[in-house]
Amino acid sequence: GSQVALLLRSVSAIWAAGMAEVAVEAAPQATRLLRIDSHLHLWTLDSDNFPWKSEPPRHLNEDGRATHENYLRLMNEVGVSQAVIVQPVNYGQDYRYTMAAMDAQPERFRGMFVADPTVPAEEAAAWMQHTASSHPGWVGLRFNPYLWPEDSDGGMADATGHAMFAEAGRLGLVVGFMTFKGLSRHVGEIEALLQKSPQTQTIIDHWGFFLQPALGFGDDRTVDESSWESLLRLSKFPQLSVKISALFRVAADGPSFASLSWRLEKLLETFGSQRLLWGSDFPYATEHTDYSTAVHALEQWPVLQAMSPSDRENLFAGTAARLFKLSKGAAADEAFRDSDL
Repeated sequence: GSQVALLLRSVSAIWAAGMAEVAVEAAPQATRLLRIDSHLHLWTLDSDNFPWKSEPPRHLNEDGRATHENYLRLMNEVGVSQAVIVQPVNYGQDYRYTMAAMDAQPERFRGMFVADPTVPAEEAAAWMQHTASSHPGWVGLRFNPYLWPEDSDGGMADATGHAMFAEAGRLGLVVGFMTFKGLSRHVGEIEALLQKSPQTQTIIDHWGFFLQPALGFGDDRTVDESSWESLLRLSKFPQLSVKISALFRVAADGPSFASLSWRLEKLLETFGSQRLLWGSDFPYATEHTDYSTAVHALEQWPVLQAMSPSDRENLFAGTAARLFKLSKGAAADEAFRDSDL
């Protein structure tokens, strides 16, 4: 209610302050609806100062498109107010570039680090505290099940996973699940974590990856109905939200991926807009279209025309602002005071 409205007003003010720094010539409809991009990855060509654990895709790297400087320019062009950077796989546990991005734009960027399953269970809480305190911009972490050993007892729900997941709740960090090979493979692990730590706010990334394989390309992609059903079933956990993100990974019809419209309608019925949040999966989204088209794709969907203004606000900004506490801090208050919004 009023708390979400205040969040959105503060976030609006932060965005307005950022937009004042640049000359923006965007179409009127591009700035009509406040947007927070809840899912993207950033990296730099400068591998001397920011060495890679694994090299990023060359075609997404050679032109520098994934740098924080370039992404900020794109944000300003299309009217995205703030963004949550998910640590990319190519940096492993080296967070220097994500932290550099958050340092460069402390009002615009937040970050999610990645759970390290090699940490012993008895040290997991301390590891979480240490990593979370390494930068004020951290708002969550990602559980990648494929980092856990295949013979791990319980997978992500092993002793280390449970300890980290519980500590996330105590620290107010959001956990995102990256079930790249399909949610149905991992739903048992996720349910075990949710049941034991109901205080931990949780997100299923990219609609639960119900289209397999989830590469975003190929004529061999098919709907994994068990993963879609698993996603709907998880709605019984009130702590869980769903990212309406990486459209190209869950639809084969190309931009604007309107074949997903009825599925979004189903998720609205099942979860409610207050548990859905939009994200682009930049820069991978730009393999299919430019960033502006990725940002505005959903506006072409029939379900968007039928959504209430408050549901649209939740989907594009409100849920992310609430989950990631994006308006908190003196800087946000100062931006709000200096704004006439």
